[in-house]
Amino acid sequence: MDPRIQSRRIDVMRAKGRRRLRVLLLGVTIVSLGIGGYFLSKSSLFDVDEVVIDGVSGELKEEVMKVAGIPKGKPLLEVDSSASSRRIEEISWIKEARVSRSFGGTVTIRVSTRNPVAAFENEDGWLVVDIEGRVLQKKEILPYSLVLIEGEIGNPTEGEWVPEQVIPLIQVAGTISPELSGDLSSIKGNDQIELLLFGGGKILFGDSTEVEAKVVAAETILTQVDQSSVLHIDVRAPLTPVLCRDLSCSYPST
Repeated sequence: MDPRIQSRRIDVMRAKGRRRLRVLLLGVTIVSLGIGGYFLSKSSLFDVDEVVIDGVSGELKEEVMKVAGIPKGKPLLEVDSSASSRRIEEISWIKEARVSRSFGGTVTIRVSTRNPVAAFENEDGWLVVDIEGRVLQKKEILPYSLVLIEGEIGNPTEGEWVPEQVIPLIQVAGTISPELSGDLSSIKGNDQIELLLFGGGKILFGDSTEVEAKVVAAETILTQVDQSSVLHIDVRAPLTPVLCRDLSCSYPST
């Protein structure tokens, strides 16, 4: 065989051998890194050392901690942030929950809460709801600061939602000021909303549009009149509200 051909064949075989060796070394390196990463993730260096909860305190904070299901000592990479957030948001008082991890061993849970704005009466007492219509809790006695809404909503449990048809009433209740809510005995209506006054009169609110403007118009008139003489205050056109003191201008109740 020609020596040059023999030399070329030897060079080709050596090149193939080097390529196989590089592939083998690369595979060993990848496997080693994977095994090392797995055991490192299981080591105490990457465990949950602390769970910090921001946004709530007291019993609600304890409930969030329990529902989150993130015990100390759990590997950080096994913490399912999305699943924990969903479980926390199932708590009736929680509006939003965000769970974040840091490789210093700290898991931070930031939550925002719902605010009660109104209550419905049912066979078990009073159902307290937030402005979105979520049932926050059941109470035996109507909380003083909340507006009573007249309406049939069935018997939803804590964390469930009231029927859509009463949402406009709740939104009105959530918009009125504490000063105006102190003058109201209840809110009722369907397409046409009425705010009933303790003095026996009522505020004709109309639909659920221009809520803030209607609230301002009603508050302005109530600060200037004796409620005992009011039959109704019509704020359906909030720029031109009408005060009625006589039966001749009164409207039947919805």
